[in-house]
Amino acid sequence: MSIAAMTEVAFQSRQDVGDPNYVPKTLSQIAGAAGGKQAPDSEVNTALRTLTTYVPTEVLTLYVAVLAALQPKGAATTQSWIPFWSFLVGTPLVVWLVYAAKVKTAGSPVPLAPRKWPLWEMVAGTIAYAAWAFALPTTPFAVWAYYSPALAGVIVLVTSTILGLLAPLFSRSLRP
Repeated sequence: MSIAAMTEVAFQSRQDVGDPNYVPKTLSQIAGAAGGKQAPDSEVNTALRTLTTYVPTEVLTLYVAVLAALQPKGAATTQSWIPFWSFLVGTPLVVWLVYAAKVKTAGSPVPLAPRKWPLWEMVAGTIAYAAWAFALPTTPFAVWAYYSPALAGVIVLVTSTILGLLAPLFSRSLRP
């Protein structure tokens, strides 16, 4: 999915959107909210969205483009640490910006106070970015002796699953 899906879950948790008492708590409710609705999703869609909601595709797309521009012939080098750290720091900012744009478009003021931020989505997106960046073929982690594509694949799947399963624990109502 994307940061858009992550922020949609947070947006659906706002008290000034739809039912003020609605906070998506179950996996099917979170999957439905990721699709922009307050109705639970089907079991199949819930399983798929659980794995994909917390993948920051917008940030990863830019990161891959930067890596491709910086690295000759796809080889991982130490210079790829600069974009990795830059995008790691930038991911929560991008999540907040997308969320703030949704809030402003809905006619509410931009959420400047940290208590109004989609903190879970900002943290989850950053963790997911790190896991996916670890799994890319030209990852800077490839220079480490323990790195392997198999390990990277397992880390991506485990991270995506854990983030999806933790989401109901960290869902909260966001005040306008």
